[in-house]
Amino acid sequence: MHSQHFLLEAQARKISLPEVAEWDAETVRAKFQELRWPETGGDPVCPKCGCVDSHYYLRTREQWRCKGCGHTFSLTSGTWLASTKLPLKKILIGIVALANAVKGMSALQLMRHMNVQYKTAYVFYHRLREALYAARPDIEAWSGQVEIDGAYLNPSTRLANKKEDRPEKSKRSKKPSRCILVLRQRGKIREGALRTLTFVIDTENAADIMDIVEQQLVRGTEVITDQHSAYSDLMAYFTHTQVNHDIHFVGPSGENTNQAESYFSRLRRFVRGQVHHLSVEYLDLYANEIAYREDMRRLDNRETSFDMITKLLSLERGKPRFRGYWDRTSRNDGLGSTLALAA
Repeated sequence: MHSQHFLLEAQARKISLPEVAEWDAETVRAKFQELRWPETGGDPVCPKCGCVDSHYYLRTREQWRCKGCGHTFSLTSGTWLASTKLPLKKILIGIVALANAVKGMSALQLMRHMNVQYKTAYVFYHRLREALYAARPDIEAWSGQVEIDGAYLNPSTRLANKKEDRPEKSKRSKKPSRCILVLRQRGKIREGALRTLTFVIDTENAADIMDIVEQQLVRGTEVITDQHSAYSDLMAYFTHTQVNHDIHFVGPSGENTNQAESYFSRLRRFVRGQVHHLSVEYLDLYANEIAYREDMRRLDNRETSFDMITKLLSLERGKPRFRGYWDRTSRNDGLGSTLALAA
């Protein structure tokens, strides 16, 4: 009997936009507090001194003040949502909409779901991408079977209207954008991939690939790749299985890189059907978002939504790239703010 796709099953949909639209402000705040401070059941914890029961609530400011150290903090203090002026309910609606969009969503579409300005939706979505990227697990040794593959998302070239003004095909720029390298650890049969990590490198080259793989994998792990020459050095330290895609996608012994190709399939559908363009500047964030969606593909939309919120409410790591984004009137990278409209 043919099994039904997971997304068609009732267990895939545990929360909906009409449902969260009926939640009152107190219900939403209680849920956010529970996700921010799960160890205390939602009771606020002072981020400065760690006090749990030594603070009082400033209702007009929606903040707490710690009696121990005098620090004033809010639900979003120190998190990826710090300084946001968005109501929590709008954030929840936006997150549920994003969890339902299994191939991602454009900022324009998110803008309509949340009923906010485009700039607000754009920065909010990128803050989520930053939080997802920061939440990637620290480097740990993988084992078992790991598929590795790389792909380029080539920029499109707009040709001149008149044929005589167009350069010859041999002289047109063929320089691709940077390479996205994906590592996917296989699970059991019919389980698909367990974990996905992405890295952005200049080209699919042996030096960068070896450096990444040696940090990530236990020596002796079975590595499955295609026959690109950049993977040839892996056989010195790993059990290296190659698939000749010029002849077949699945070899005679079942060898394949289908999990890596599954990731790139979702990434390409994300680009073609949603954002239409990926800037090199934020390519790491886009690539990791699709890796996250691949890893969460078997979880219901409620669990995915609350996991996204949990990551947004985690403490910031590193320098945030989208704090005050639209205040930058000039961009050093020369891309300009018009680039953001494509996302």
